[in-house]
Amino acid sequence: MKILGCRWVYNIKHDEKNNVKKYKSRLVAQGFKQRPGVDFTDVFAPLDIIKFLFVLLVCILGWNHAQIDVKGAYLYGNLDIPIYVQQPEGFAVKGCEHYVCRLHKSIYGHQSGRQWNIELNEILFGLGFHQNELCNGLYTKSNCILLVYVDDIVVFSKSQSDLEDSILNIKIKLEITELGPVGYLLGVNFERIRDSAYLHQNTYINKLKNRFKNLPRRRIALPLKVGCILPDRVKENEIRETELMKQIPFKTLIGCLSFIANRSRPDIAFAVNTISQFCNGYAYHHWTIVVDI
Repeated sequence: MKILGCRWVYNIKHDEKNNVKKYKSRLVAQGFKQRPGVDFTDVFAPLDIIKFLFVLLVCILGWNHAQIDVKGAYLYGNLDIPIYVQQPEGFAVKGCEHYVCRLHKSIYGHQSGRQWNIELNEILFGLGFHQNELCNGLYTKSNCILLVYVDDIVVFSKSQSDLEDSILNIKIKLEITELGPVGYLLGVNFERIRDSAYLHQNTYINKLKNRFKNLPRRRIALPLKVGCILPDRVKENEIRETELMKQIPFKTLIGCLSFIANRSRPDIAFAVNTISQFCNGYAYHHWTIVVDI
């Protein structure tokens, strides 16, 4: 029998204006110690719903919509394989510190997303919703549409009464927080301006600016300069410089820029894709290009 460790992870959640919304702590298991076929089997859970959300916001612009958040979503999932963990820090039973805990509900681990999704499917199917074959995170019922991303659910409906009824039915089954019309989800801001939908990432980009506030800034007209020539490999006289570059968050910033390009800024996609080819062999020259982007 393998005993997994666990630890507390702390996070600060912000709203669409980058104001602190709440402080969160969650208990996570050491999933990297889980053994495939022994401690878990299937792990699939639907995730990629952002493109469908974009389409729905445009195609059914006049519909009412609301965002809800499921509290402690993973704790609704039932484990079908016995998992044992050490007692959480701060909650060890006095005199029984050597005891271990058996998990009956899923916390953060390999199969947690799948177990929660199985439980959610049973609830939504019981409420009369049908799962879409093209997008497993999309559910429909007469004049109501649901989009699910882990513990975030977006509800669309033609009438406000149907919208409220759908949320009420879900609220009977799950403990939820009602967040009102979609304003900020998956790093994207959503605004309805008259008869149009406006999508941007001001909140995420401002977070990024604060995170990398010490980087040098230059005024440039294009993400990638016209005629810019990038070396296809790191030269021998730059090897020492490359060792120093390991301390610079090159890959981290590339990942953040790729996220922005994919969500709302296709104008920087070519520049980001081009420079990302050097993630495994970059020098200071490459870093300056990333900073310019």
